[in-house]
Formats: sequence, structure tokens, C-alpha cells
Amino acid sequence: MAGPRRRTIAVVAPTPLARAAFGVVALAGIAGMAISLTLTVADPGSFPPADRGLFGESDTVGRLADWFSYFTHWSLILVVLVFALLALRPGAPSRRFRILLLDALLMISVTGIVYAAVLAPIAPPMEGWELLSNALQHYVTPPLAVLAFIVFGPRGWLERGLIPAALVIPIVWLAFTYARGAIIDAYPYGFINVVELGYPMALVNTLVIVLFGIAICFALIGIDRVMRRWVPAPA
Repeated sequence: MAGPRRRTIAVVAPTPLARAAFGVVALAGIAGMAISLTLTVADPGSFPPADRGLFGESDTVGRLADWFSYFTHWSLILVVLVFALLALRPGAPSRRFRILLLDALLMISVTGIVYAAVLAPIAPPMEGWELLSNALQHYVTPPLAVLAFIVFGPRGWLERGLIPAALVIPIVWLAFTYARGAIIDAYPYGFINVVELGYPMALVNTLVIVLFGIAICFALIGIDRVMRRWVPAPA
């Protein structure tokens, strides 16, 4: 009896232009996070008092804990890692790395779309470095990452079987956020704020976001398939 068929993954060395594009994505993510983290540590006065700490404190440790609690920063950290590796260490992809690639694209897409559609209209006015950091994190890095993937690939690395594993990190973030919120009665985003919305509405909003994320995964895989037909990978 024949064994199960294994899917062959194309290994193509990216062009210098592709590696440069991947590097630009990583640098944009690093710049946005670096400015944001610097402001968080060194300039607490640049944030409204209500935003200075989900622990109800404005000390550095509390602000750092809050900074690392945001989905935006989890997304950016993953994007920087994945795209830096694509730029610096191209080679045969492991299944784990392909999962991380899909995960990075999924999370940064959700970050950009949800911020623009839901959070930006109610965000407080920003200026100076805070405005620049916000633009890099929400308006520059998300479309750059997706555009770099669409134009340069890597082709054929994404498949539907990777979707469940790609959802692990977002689900871990959700579990962490709900557990932390149950302890400190504070949440990083209004649409999952149990204190204001209650668990039923917060969980409904969470389910909608998860389903939206799954739809994004299918869209990314579909785009990859279309691009493989239109722009064949070089031998």
C-alpha cells in the first residue's frame, strides 16, 4: 500500500530586490516598536492617564507590562522575526517556519484592518513621535508586509493544513488577555472589555475576530495560488 503523499515545497533563493523588500518590512516594524517602547519607558506623560497602566499604575514596570499586552506588538514582533529571517537566511522552509509566516501575515493583517476600521475612529489625538510610531505600526508595516508577500512570495509555502497551527499564537494571546483582565479588571481593547461589555458581548466580538482571521488565512492562501499562476517562481 502506498504511503501518504507528501507535498513538495519549492525552495527558491529570493532575489536581492525581494530580500531588500523583506528587510524594509522588518525595519519598519522595528522602528515603530522602538519608538513606542521608548515613549512608554521614558515619557509616560505623552500618554493620557487612563492609558498609563492596565494595573492602574504609571510606573515603568506596569507600563512595560501593558506594552507587551497589546496584540499589535505581538504581531509586530512576529513580523520582524519572520521577515528578517526571510531577508537574512533564505533557505529550505520547515513546516514550523511556514506556520510562522502564515501567522505573521494573519496577525499583522488583523492588526491593520481592525485598527483602521474599529480603533482609529475613537483613538485620542496624537502628535510628534507618538503619531509617527502609530503610523509605522498600524498604517505602514501591515500593508508593507502583505504587499511584500504578494509581490515577492515566497510562493507555495502556505496551505490550508497550516491554518489550525497558525491560530495558536492568537488564541494564546486571547487566553492571556482574558485571564489577565479577570485579575486586574482592565483590557487593552474596548471590543473585548468584559468590564464594560460583559462576557457574552466580549466573547461574541472575539468569535467574530477569530472567524475574520480564518477568512484572512484563506485569502492569503488563495492569493499565493493566484500569484503562482501569474508569476511562476524562477527555477
